[in-house]
Amino acid sequence: MSLHRHPAIIERLRSIIALLLIVPVTSIGALCSTVLAPGAIGQEIAVCCGIWLLLFPLLWQILVERQPLPWRITSDGWRAGVILGAMMFGTIFASYWLVGRYWLNIPDIKARVNQMGMNIPLMVFGFGTFQTLVNSLIEEYVWRWFVYRHCARLWTQALAVWISAGFFTLHHVILLVVYCDDWRLVALGSIAVFGAGVLWAKCARCYRSLLPSYLSHLAADLALQIASWHILLG
Repeated sequence: MSLHRHPAIIERLRSIIALLLIVPVTSIGALCSTVLAPGAIGQEIAVCCGIWLLLFPLLWQILVERQPLPWRITSDGWRAGVILGAMMFGTIFASYWLVGRYWLNIPDIKARVNQMGMNIPLMVFGFGTFQTLVNSLIEEYVWRWFVYRHCARLWTQALAVWISAGFFTLHHVILLVVYCDDWRLVALGSIAVFGAGVLWAKCARCYRSLLPSYLSHLAADLALQIASWHILLG
């Protein structure tokens, strides 16, 4: 049987390969920067992983899919993004202020951040700003545009929402385990990240735009960064 006569099979194989080449990358970066090689080497590996996440979907689209890049700019769903973002910001900030700051082992977190060389206030603010404005957009582009699309080729669109959210949650679980020594925080944080991934995938699917998921993701990350600044800078 020639695969060339079955384009659907070729497309599915391509999607499997694409997912294998991108889904583990964030977990590798998280493990290296926090557990396996905390410090300069781990950070360099994490940066390389970030560059791969940024470039691989573009190269795959051009060289393998041989399709034009979907640079369509649309404002569809911005209201949903703002409303969802406001809800996420309020929930995360209230959860940290009322519960999280008492459950977290703040001295241990500061020690781990110091070990990574990220304890300079300017660096803390710079990294937090990058995470909020840029990394949230990169994550939407990777997980809601690229990963979700390939999941939808292998499963149904409805299942792809949940599976892509599960993939998105993996590296966050690693970070939660590293920085939280309370299993309750790990469990609640993992559920929250998975739930957010489901909502963002549904937004991208419904509006066919990354804008609503990006806006709400930005708001959620802003709340997390405010909590981080409070922990690290007091």
